[in-house]
Amino acid sequence: MRSIRFPLLVVAILLAAGIGVAAALVTGRDKGEPAKPVAVTTTPTTSAAGQPAGTTPKTGSTPEPNDTSKSGNQAASAAAVAFMGELGMRDPVAASFRLTGDATAEVGIHPRAGEGGRPLGKVTTLVQLRRYTGGWAVTGAKAINVIEVDEPLAFTRVRSPLMVSGLSSAFEGTVHVTVTEDRRGADRVLGKGFVNGGATMLAPFSGPISFQRPSAEAGWVVFSGDTGADTGIMSATAVRIRFSTAGAAPRIVGVRTTPAPSASANLVTLTGSGTFRVRVEATDAQEVRFLLVPSGTGGRPHAKLLGVDTQGSDGWSLAWRYPNEATHGHLLIQVNGQGGTVEHDGIAVLHT
Repeated sequence: MRSIRFPLLVVAILLAAGIGVAAALVTGRDKGEPAKPVAVTTTPTTSAAGQPAGTTPKTGSTPEPNDTSKSGNQAASAAAVAFMGELGMRDPVAASFRLTGDATAEVGIHPRAGEGGRPLGKVTTLVQLRRYTGGWAVTGAKAINVIEVDEPLAFTRVRSPLMVSGLSSAFEGTVHVTVTEDRRGADRVLGKGFVNGGATMLAPFSGPISFQRPSAEAGWVVFSGDTGADTGIMSATAVRIRFSTAGAAPRIVGVRTTPAPSASANLVTLTGSGTFRVRVEATDAQEVRFLLVPSGTGGRPHAKLLGVDTQGSDGWSLAWRYPNEATHGHLLIQVNGQGGTVEHDGIAVLHT
């Protein structure tokens, strides 16, 4: 079981029950998202223990189809608003809602007011969510045109010091980085630091962020171009992470694909529509995530998740049914285990 957090929906109910708006530690596991925030429902009830009933995804739970109703829209927006409020955005407002898949959505958020108290109507952060049997869960956030994170990837197992990298365009070129861990109430801050990137245009940033020993298994790495000390943050990029524990680091022994890559360029060429199969041999692994990263610099923040395999008893594999559309990128294989994360990204994929 994994420790996970959730933004709660109805603040009045939660405060009356003695629960913080920020997060609560519960346990759950889903094959597609092994360390996910717990969702909120549109009409939560409170159990005798003070925790909203019916909001925890059960072991083996699966994503539900999109709820396109007004209540579903409101629940997703409420989860996104609560999440950004916890990160430090003052009086966040949900300005847009967009379905992005069968069980995923994206909510555009901005502070109600900007500098000098002037009304702000421009979306500054896109919050990604996924719908589970318990409701909508936040899975990440991206600051628009401000911070794009290459490392860490979502659900990577990390240890201190954590190496971060990406592109940024922030005030005085400074990106503030915070590592938190899940707990009931406001998440515990394990460490803070900053890295330097671009000021007037996107430019690379990288550097180590040290943090204390965690007591939970999962948390967040939050990137912002402002400290939020006085007026709150304007935007933030948040990456879901898990913490490494004692144990051997995973190791990739081999990777095979069908169709096989060319021997000269290590390139897989796809045509029409069909199935692209990948098989990975790895040791000390708990799950394998398969992503397609667009070609060019800065592609990692825009990687598409093709699938997740959490059942290694019969080997680690992917069967991706690709559409008949142009694709140019490379396959990124992320192998996670208790001892850390290892990646393989040497296979290019081209669909003309």
